[in-house]
Amino acid sequence: MQKEATPRFRGGTCVFPRHLRTLLERIPDHPLTVVEAPSGFGKTTAVREFLGEPVRVNSRRNWYTCFGERASKAWEGFCRLFGNVDMEAARKLKKLFPPTVEILPDIAAILSQCRCDVETYLVIDNYQLFETDIPCGLIGAFSAHGNENLHIVFITQPLPSFGGDFRHSGHIHRLDTRDFFFDRESTARLCRLSGANVSESDVDYIQSVSEGWVSAILLQASNFRETGSFARVPDMEGLLETAVWDRMSGENRTFLMGVSLLDAFTPRQGALAGGWTTLPEDVTRMLRSSFFISYIADKGAYSIHSILREYLRKQFENQPPALADLLVRRAGDACRDSSDYFEAAKFYMKLRDCDAILSLPFSGTYLNEQKEKEIISFLERLVSDCSEETLRRYPFTLLLFAFHFLKSGMRDRFSRMVNLLRSIIASPGNLSEDDLSRLKGETALLLSFTEFNDIAKMSAYHREALAHLSSAGGGASPRTVIFGLTPWTFGIPSVLSLYWSRTGGLDESLDLMDECMPLYVKLAGGHGTGADVMMRAEAHLCRGEEKEAETLSHKALYIARGAGQTSLCLCAELVLGRLAILRGDGAAYGAVRENISGYRKESSERSIARMVELCLAVLDLSVGKTEKIPVWLRKAESLRKVLYIQGHPYGLMFYARLLFLEKRYPELYGMAEPAMEMASGMKYELPRLWMLLHLAASKNDEGQSVQALEYLGRALLTALPDRMHLPFAEFGISMVPLLQAVKKDFGGEALEPVMNLCRRGAAGLSSVLARIEPKLSLLTPREREIALLARDRLTAAEIGSRLFISENTVKSALKLIYSKLDVHSRSELVKKDF
Repeated sequence: MQKEATPRFRGGTCVFPRHLRTLLERIPDHPLTVVEAPSGFGKTTAVREFLGEPVRVNSRRNWYTCFGERASKAWEGFCRLFGNVDMEAARKLKKLFPPTVEILPDIAAILSQCRCDVETYLVIDNYQLFETDIPCGLIGAFSAHGNENLHIVFITQPLPSFGGDFRHSGHIHRLDTRDFFFDRESTARLCRLSGANVSESDVDYIQSVSEGWVSAILLQASNFRETGSFARVPDMEGLLETAVWDRMSGENRTFLMGVSLLDAFTPRQGALAGGWTTLPEDVTRMLRSSFFISYIADKGAYSIHSILREYLRKQFENQPPALADLLVRRAGDACRDSSDYFEAAKFYMKLRDCDAILSLPFSGTYLNEQKEKEIISFLERLVSDCSEETLRRYPFTLLLFAFHFLKSGMRDRFSRMVNLLRSIIASPGNLSEDDLSRLKGETALLLSFTEFNDIAKMSAYHREALAHLSSAGGGASPRTVIFGLTPWTFGIPSVLSLYWSRTGGLDESLDLMDECMPLYVKLAGGHGTGADVMMRAEAHLCRGEEKEAETLSHKALYIARGAGQTSLCLCAELVLGRLAILRGDGAAYGAVRENISGYRKESSERSIARMVELCLAVLDLSVGKTEKIPVWLRKAESLRKVLYIQGHPYGLMFYARLLFLEKRYPELYGMAEPAMEMASGMKYELPRLWMLLHLAASKNDEGQSVQALEYLGRALLTALPDRMHLPFAEFGISMVPLLQAVKKDFGGEALEPVMNLCRRGAAGLSSVLARIEPKLSLLTPREREIALLARDRLTAAEIGSRLFISENTVKSALKLIYSKLDVHSRSELVKKDF
């Protein structure tokens, strides 16, 4: 393998088919280029070699390669990349994680101001590995920079088109799969340049069997150079075996099988995978000489091409068990060394080494960040496989696991962990007195969640926990380990949804919250600061008591921010946003949206990013907008994956709202009853009320008045004892006739405050909509795109070329645009606000 030709040939030259070179030479003419093709087509090599040619020696070239790392880490890498051009732009971009449809305009705006004084190429490779719901939309935003010196290149395997599509954008240059196939002439040049002295008939043979696929051409040329013959095999696997595997030493085979288990590896990880202290020089030379292995300088790591990696993994599957186990353990050790504990745990799980997994330094914060990667399901399998004797050796790890099982609704696993913790407390073995006190306190805190949203019973456990934790560490301030960065509200922007647990009992719950929260805040080191104030603010809002709601929201915002309780700050912002809608204050509504988006810029925590998305979605749905609802909130399955189980009923409230606004009534009817059963079982009154109202409104829309009034009656029985009026106002004036129809059944005047709030809500919504979308609704998105280009003085032919539509289509669209905007010429269009 050491003698294989590399795609970087001596003299700095590389073979490009003529059609590919033509396309590569257009990269400097565009703000952004997308190189999109499956694995094995030489995308990275082509771009790297083209940018490395002497003609561009004075340009800046910076590269970032995605390895499937956490999205937040990859985004930091993107920002560092832009930091080579404009540090201020990079700083602003860093605050916009995670990228969503809502903030694409912000990204575009930042890049449009990007300063770049010299010719610069920024390359993002393996982009398909970046975890985002809007891969194409993000590319579109990056293309907006407009700086003639800056050229961004995305190298990626084929992308889905959801979240926007760049493929029809005239200012984005694109290379795809068909552009990378070699013709016969290019195949001959590549073979000869790589040292294979082939005849014309040999070229014909390679071209026929490779079909112009560069990976196959290089392997055949390599085999011919070494043996004087071609590998006459039916597929790529056979070609790899003949041209690569059969020519390697046994030691190198073992090493490469080991590192193939990793997605990528640093020299340190490679040494661990090979069983060495450092990577031997001959192994380093082998890695650097193979055209199937790349050294990614910006990561300081090697990456094996997926074609070779898959072949090596198949070879690994055929190894003797003892060797396979050794390689798996080394791979786990390599992951642990790089703090990738979840991947390390997966390797150790294959060996059924529970001790190795349980001794990993997991934390609550780490488990929170891995939630959407199915780590909790993995832990469930782990504790099923581990013996009680083994589990008992790791009591504080059990605490962490138990809390996360509870948040994920795995009650059986939670109960098992609790029983084990109780048995350890009863027979502590070698635990010190301090550790035993800590364990007792943490366990009592954990058990408080078994009485979730019964505030008095939870508080009794908190008193017990505080007593034990205060005695640990010589009377130092109590500390807990189970929370990590778990938001106090479990990732939803509402305290009321969690703790309004009984019809007619809201005021009692509010008083209990006032009494009990100070104890909990002391116990949890500030976790939950402001929750009691926030719950009262929400209650006032739902009762239509605006001044009280506003005052308490600002108070909650002040004290929660001081204690670093972002989840409660977001609760307060959302109340202020809903107040703005009720009052018809479009300026305040816009300011709240901007404030909420700002929290995403201040924190890289995934849970906060999701809460921001949820808050903005709630505001969008409150004004009847569904276009920018995040992908994960559009499906009940993904919603359950993102939110902790304590937040599922709240999330389903707004999933129901989405279905209602999009008139997907059968889907709404199908999910509403199960959602209400879940809410009832968890003693959540607000989600249950919300579902009843949406059922009533849907049935009314479909002309089923009897059923509509039945659901409305049930909703009123839930809401009136606690004066919960605002949920009715979400439906505006359309709810008033229904309320009129049942007015006599509920004491006549009792419904007047509800109906008045509905009327106010409708008027407020109308005013807010007039402010946030004055005239945009006149044009469709495509018409607006054409109008903007026409306003920039582009001809119909130029617009058609830019948008990939015919000139006649543009002319027809312009006639319709002029009619809608009541203009008669381009000069009038330039002056029009649309």
